[in-house]
Amino acid sequence: MGKGAIILAAGKGSKIFPFNTVRSKTAIKIAGKPLIRYNIETILTIGIQEIIVVVNEEHQRELQNNLSDIDNIKFVCDQTNLGNAESLVIGAEKLSDTKDFIVLYGDTIVELKDLENLLYSSTPSVLLKKLKETSKNWIGASIMDGVVQSIGAHYRGNSITHQFAGFHFNETLLDYVKRTPDYFPDAKVGVGVPKERFIEAGILKSLDKVKLNAIECNGYFFDIDKPWHMLEANQFMVDYFCNELKENQLADGATISENATLHGYVKLGKNSSIGDRVVIHGNLIVGDDTIIDNGAIFNGNAVIGDHTKISNYSMIYAGVSIGSNCIFDHCAEFLGGMVMDKVYIYHYSEFYGAIGGHTDIGAATVCGTLRFDDGETEQTVKGRKEIPLHFSNASYLGDYCRTGVNTIIMPGCKIGAYSVIGAGTIIDKDIESNRLVFVKQDLIIKKWSENKYGW
Repeated sequence: MGKGAIILAAGKGSKIFPFNTVRSKTAIKIAGKPLIRYNIETILTIGIQEIIVVVNEEHQRELQNNLSDIDNIKFVCDQTNLGNAESLVIGAEKLSDTKDFIVLYGDTIVELKDLENLLYSSTPSVLLKKLKETSKNWIGASIMDGVVQSIGAHYRGNSITHQFAGFHFNETLLDYVKRTPDYFPDAKVGVGVPKERFIEAGILKSLDKVKLNAIECNGYFFDIDKPWHMLEANQFMVDYFCNELKENQLADGATISENATLHGYVKLGKNSSIGDRVVIHGNLIVGDDTIIDNGAIFNGNAVIGDHTKISNYSMIYAGVSIGSNCIFDHCAEFLGGMVMDKVYIYHYSEFYGAIGGHTDIGAATVCGTLRFDDGETEQTVKGRKEIPLHFSNASYLGDYCRTGVNTIIMPGCKIGAYSVIGAGTIIDKDIESNRLVFVKQDLIIKKWSENKYGW
């Protein structure tokens, strides 16, 4: 049985723009829980005794704080920026035994049973999930009779059928990864290849001599590579956690008003309350010291953080998570997606998508959810265009942003961190970080009186 695990969390996460500026991608809260905790908590329950988390210097303290309550974790810093294969090698040097260990990405969520199958498999093995998207978006593999046949990066066509979810290593496979080439081998003609050492490129070189067992995921699996993947995982995990509720659970000091209407169950943290005229359809998980009051409406399952206030006929739709220290007030609507910590949204605002932390949404800020042509918005990620399977028309607003009165964000637009969108501005394209965007208005002023109109 594998006794050690390496969690890879040293990447910059640039493809998840605009949410990579102020944090590690692996620290993003999915349904209220930091992403990196999902796989770590799971492998702790199945007997892993030693965990190495490979981080970069910029995010090391952040991830240490997110995992400070978990024993047996050792943090290793990879400042080489050479790729995840190099991170794996650096992490393996700190393992007490490299004869038998598993490797997971810090930005994935893998179901317990599938991780058990990986852990108890014969080495060397890989855990694979059947692709839902085109293989042009991923590094993946093809399999036959339980064995990996080929590995390819961003292949056209349908020869690559699965993406990687985890690895079960021994010393032989590790040796191949130590010799990973700087460029991905066997790339298709015309495909631009970055100078980066990928784990999959290392094990590709082993296929001629090593039988690599293929284990297929049977449960849920999320690889949070781009912002819409984040929303997809969040919606699923919100429902997953909420549907586990079979009765109301109230911590010390938590209260529910007799004048609230509940069509489901609630789990309330310490000193949290559900007040008068609140209506809840579905199940609700709430942190500590949170107030839900005066006609707030929930139209489905939701997860809410600590020290948050949702009141005055605000409306929250299904599958939403809202962070800590947020304020939703005066008929604010959140139609789907996720809100990070310390976000203020009120006065008839309407949003669909993801809002980064410490962001202030001006009165009557709205975003489009449907296009006139009923189509899906083509997204651009690091210069490459694609149409997501889900949440293509969501809006993505980065951290430390502000919007003015009557800002309009069109479907699918991404706005970088530390940006300000002025009053009355219509955003119909992606905006880079650290930008001030406002409308230049020409005022026409003419003389007017009762002699012009009226008497």
